[in-house]
Amino acid sequence: MLKRRHSLQMRIIMLSLAFSSMIALGICAVSLVVVYRNYLRANSQSVEYSLQVAANQLRQNVSEIDDFADWCTVNSTIRSYIFGNVQTQQVLTVYDTLLNKYSSQYTARYLDRILITDNNGRILQQGMTTTQSLAITGDGIYQLPGFSEGTENLSWTMLEKDPLIIGNSKTIIPVMRKIASYSSNAQAQVYIAVSSRMITDVLQETNACEDCELFWIMNDQMWRVSGNELIALEPGTEIQSVEEIPDYVSLMNQQTRLIRYNEQLALAYPVGVHDLYIAQLLQQPVIWDQLPSMFPFFVMMLGGLSLLGLLLGLVLRQMIAVTVQALQKQLARISEGDFTPNPDIEWDNEMGDIGRGINGLSRSISTLMEKRLDDERQKKDLEYRMLQNQINPHFIYNTLNSIKWMAAIQHATGIVEMTMALSRLLKSVSKGNERLVTLQEEFALLNDYFTIQHYRYGGTIMLDVSYIEDERLCQNCMIPRFTLQPLVENAIFHGIEPKGCAGNIEIIVTRDPCGDTLIVLKDNGVGMDEEMAAKVLRAPEGEEAEAKYRHVGMWNVHRRLQYSFGEEYGLSISSQPGVGTSVTIRLPPAHNSEEESTD
Repeated sequence: MLKRRHSLQMRIIMLSLAFSSMIALGICAVSLVVVYRNYLRANSQSVEYSLQVAANQLRQNVSEIDDFADWCTVNSTIRSYIFGNVQTQQVLTVYDTLLNKYSSQYTARYLDRILITDNNGRILQQGMTTTQSLAITGDGIYQLPGFSEGTENLSWTMLEKDPLIIGNSKTIIPVMRKIASYSSNAQAQVYIAVSSRMITDVLQETNACEDCELFWIMNDQMWRVSGNELIALEPGTEIQSVEEIPDYVSLMNQQTRLIRYNEQLALAYPVGVHDLYIAQLLQQPVIWDQLPSMFPFFVMMLGGLSLLGLLLGLVLRQMIAVTVQALQKQLARISEGDFTPNPDIEWDNEMGDIGRGINGLSRSISTLMEKRLDDERQKKDLEYRMLQNQINPHFIYNTLNSIKWMAAIQHATGIVEMTMALSRLLKSVSKGNERLVTLQEEFALLNDYFTIQHYRYGGTIMLDVSYIEDERLCQNCMIPRFTLQPLVENAIFHGIEPKGCAGNIEIIVTRDPCGDTLIVLKDNGVGMDEEMAAKVLRAPEGEEAEAKYRHVGMWNVHRRLQYSFGEEYGLSISSQPGVGTSVTIRLPPAHNSEEESTD
């Protein structure tokens, strides 16, 4: 089944579109998060600002009520009435003084009850609920919340029902003061019942959020604002202060507290007096409600980024896909046999490096093909010369045969043997294709060569294979062709002939302890010194190379042995002037198939 092929152009465009879409979606997600966090930050600032406005109004109201309570404790007319003997006609003056002060208060409508008493039956009373209240008696007055304690510290600390109100009872906050006589130990008490509506009215007037929950905090207790009422939280409701302010909540006042109520966050702003706070829950925005207004923006951004992605894909296509197509066309031309380099694909970038490589490959292939054609022509020339050379030996063989028959007719036995030996030597040279031969074949070649030299020197030179350790060496030991002949030739021409008398050449074949085959060739010629012995195994240089130094045959043999078997094999020479020369040939161990099978 063929694998479906996707073009590089389409991949680039699709990847660009996918990448731009991912970026657009990422920007949308980040935008939603930023909008969400900014909303929370703006919401916290808005809530704090509205609470600040309400707290300022409440602080003025509380301060006015405190000032009124303090006035009641220091006013001389009231003190004279409480601690002195006031005439009956003067009682109305005391009431008028209290009524005038009460009526001048902005918070008068929230002062349900004002009592000034010496606890011995003398009472001054004023307030909004005086007509709705039961008569104040000596025992009934102690039913008022906090009256029995009567300490200033209990002011603005409790929120209780007024039990003396007839009908629907009202929730009040007691404000109390002590009045001490200057001339005696007598004491009196000021009791002001502040309606909880003072708090709810202010919060409803300043609160811009209809659905936001508001709270009143007093004496570390919390009441929820519900219409005109303050409702105490259910028992067990936990209110925790949040010490670490989240970064999405921005507070303008350092005294503003962040609290947690029912797993929701709320801001508690201080009224500024008596450790009073007002609080409001921070609304958690529903992000889905913001989506309709943000949807057009997101669509425009997605479309814009997609268009940019498409443009990016087209640019990348021009930069990559077009260059790849040009490279493909060049490769197609190469596959069709056109190896002409194309300079148009050698751009100044990484793709141009590939183009230069393809052009270099084309040039290399062209050069290789030209070289191959030259080699073929040379091969044909060589074959022609080989065929030509095959004709020459046949001509020489026929000529030698003619000489041999003429010598035989004339009964020249020596000429016959020399001619036959030379014919065998030439045949071995012309037909021998193997580089290595057995030692037995090498001895046969050496015998033909020495036959000629024997007649030349009239029998004064003797060649003797005096010792062969094992006859199987002759059959199994391999040696490069024409190894012994140059050595014997050197021994005759450069060892024995300069001596001017008869000479002997002796050949010994043995094994060394390591198993290598050793062929020792000795002569009793003139010999040579150590310097000359070392020199004959080195390649001739300079004038010696130009003059074809006489010992070049030994160096040739030595190098051929090393090429065939390795550097550890070859020739070694031992010579002494006036005594003779000994040349040792070291060959690898002979391969004996019969011994291996026996083992």
